[in-house]
Amino acid sequence: MAESTFSYDSVPYPSYTFPQTHPDRLSTIGSLHGLSSAHPERCRVLELGCGDGTNLLSFAYALEQSSFVGVDLSNIHINKARSAASELGLENVSFIQADLSTLTAEDLGMYDFIIAHGLFSWVPDSVRDDLLRIYSECMAPEGVGYISYNAYPGCHIREISSEIMKFAADERLDPEKRVEYGRAFLNLITESADEDSLYQSMLKIELSHIIDRSDQNIYHDDLSELNQPFYFRDFATMLGSSGLQFISEADAVSSHPGKLSPKAQQVLRSTGDDLLRREQIIDLITCRRFRCSIVCRENIELKQSATACSAKGILISSRIESTADATEIASAAGVNFIGSDGTSVTIDHPLTKAALVHLGRVYSRRVSFRDLIGEAAKFLGMIEPDAGDVARTENILDQFYYAGLISLHRYQPKFVDTVSDEPEASRFARWQLKNGSQSVTSLAGPNLVPGNSVTRAFLSLLDGQHNQAEVMK
Repeated sequence: MAESTFSYDSVPYPSYTFPQTHPDRLSTIGSLHGLSSAHPERCRVLELGCGDGTNLLSFAYALEQSSFVGVDLSNIHINKARSAASELGLENVSFIQADLSTLTAEDLGMYDFIIAHGLFSWVPDSVRDDLLRIYSECMAPEGVGYISYNAYPGCHIREISSEIMKFAADERLDPEKRVEYGRAFLNLITESADEDSLYQSMLKIELSHIIDRSDQNIYHDDLSELNQPFYFRDFATMLGSSGLQFISEADAVSSHPGKLSPKAQQVLRSTGDDLLRREQIIDLITCRRFRCSIVCRENIELKQSATACSAKGILISSRIESTADATEIASAAGVNFIGSDGTSVTIDHPLTKAALVHLGRVYSRRVSFRDLIGEAAKFLGMIEPDAGDVARTENILDQFYYAGLISLHRYQPKFVDTVSDEPEASRFARWQLKNGSQSVTSLAGPNLVPGNSVTRAFLSLLDGQHNQAEVMK
């Protein structure tokens, strides 16, 4: 691991937070599939390959009663993480500088959630075995794990662009020059390929993927000698060898057939109840290049097709919007709703329309299905909605979850929704801005990008020490 140690100490990996690894996401997915997952506000979390700790620090800041441990090989990463924890005054998070191959369950203890983002494909085979061993030894009986990795067949294409960049990126050059030369050479080859050929089109797509990425990210991801993608079937086999099993992807939409062609859906129906075969075929159809997989112990009998939104302890949120008025909502007319990603759907069921209107109005608050039905009925002037209407709304919302139009949770973020005389933004978000981050992490989990320098300065002033008039000057 000496070479890897050197590269990450000389070129630290960029600071990111990853909402798909949030304890709320892992707990919710586990619960929906039949596990007695720990609640996000009362859990123990281990992150392997934690980098400079930014991801784990964002969780520790929001979830004060939970505890967090991060492990990374880089001294620079760990020292930076410890310094940040001290600066933020977080006592529920700690960081360990260590090689994964040296760690045991006795060293680490047991955890409700274990995270490894951007690690599995970037370590030697022996370390990968140790990573899975830690999941097997340190994950609680009803624990949930997250593992991301580069996937085939999509990465067959990515490997072409990576090899082109490496051809020009002489290893004797410093990291900044390697990235500069590699990127420039990929651009040159793309421009030189036969005009409008399939090959040129493919290279243009690959080039577009790296334009907005940082030099550090390109250096560690595209120029790394350690970058091993996997077919899903092989990943699943490795899980089984370690006493683990696949649950689902972290993003419910990514493996749902709803957005695939009718022919693709027909192919998937032929897989029956074979979840692993279905997942592999989806990858082949979509040319998937990256996976964020959720895992648990193999002795747990999972529920693969359960009612989602009305499950016990589940909360619902959505940024869905509509311009329809109250009369249109209450009628049987079709009303257009727009999701946060621009997806448009038309709904003609009054109770469902009223439920969606309420979700849009209270975002980022999360509500139980029971309370949501109550608010929708109130909107429509109903005393008690018909059981058939409730079932129909439940069915539609379940479909919306797998289409990415609503989100499901077990955790209600603690934030205010009124502006005080001395407004205060999240201390963690202000710390991110102070340290040069281009995005800030909300207490609800998602990352937000301040539109300009004025917005960034405005957020930095919201420290609870300035009144509204001072902030607006």
